[in-house]
Amino acid sequence: MSKKDEEKLVDNSYSESILDDLLDNLSVMSEPDKPAPMQQTKKPSPEKEQRAAAKKPEQPPHTGHRERVRQKFAKTLSFQSFSDHEILEMLLYYVIPRGDINELSHSLIKKFGGFSGVLNAPYSELVACKGLGDQAALYLKMLMRLCAKYNVEMQKQILVSNSAALEDYMIYQFSGETEECAKLILVDKHGRLSAPHEIGRGLPDRAVIDLKKAMNIITTSVSTNVMIAHNHTNGDAKPSQNDVIVTRRFRQMIEPIGVHLIDHFVVCGNEIRSMRALGLIDI
Repeated sequence: MSKKDEEKLVDNSYSESILDDLLDNLSVMSEPDKPAPMQQTKKPSPEKEQRAAAKKPEQPPHTGHRERVRQKFAKTLSFQSFSDHEILEMLLYYVIPRGDINELSHSLIKKFGGFSGVLNAPYSELVACKGLGDQAALYLKMLMRLCAKYNVEMQKQILVSNSAALEDYMIYQFSGETEECAKLILVDKHGRLSAPHEIGRGLPDRAVIDLKKAMNIITTSVSTNVMIAHNHTNGDAKPSQNDVIVTRRFRQMIEPIGVHLIDHFVVCGNEIRSMRALGLIDI
């Protein structure tokens, strides 16, 4: 064999060696990956599970309570179905942005005897209440003064002839009430309203108009025109038969002394009924 042929033979054997290596590599690459052997997970001991659970943050008991109270008001834009502490609680949301103030509201209502009692409480006593603070106490006094200013402004603007404003004013008078109460409004010769006088209060679903108290107020005034209003807590502003009877008796008492009953309004939430419009006054 010549030297040239020997060189060719060496070159061929070298090529075949490379080809074999490539084929071996391709066969390894084409083999599917074998799943890794499953490792048995060791279950944590009950003690570890308890410690892990203890580390998880618990939801506060009143989570979402603020939003639920806001939505309750948003449905009717009225405090008719609210208790005193719920009204106070909702108002305090805007000055005490964090924390549970349900207990605080309960304690304030109990201490001062009701919602109006809280607003009328001296500033120094409010500041001394644990959990309230200076800003919240000042806020409550501002609310009280705003309510008083609104009441005065409304009385100046409302005339008997403005029926829409008159009805809004009557609804406002009973906002937040949870029991039935009655009010007497004196009207001057120009058709302007006086501040309402409460002439009765009682349990839900019980008619409450103290006719004797109403007569005492009328006879000590110079007004010759009056209106009365009371609220229902049963979800219906329709005057009851007892409302008609009491209205008739009241009219019979005041007419001999020259006083005219303009109307008797029945309010329930944002709903109001005029007994005169229903033809129930002059019967």
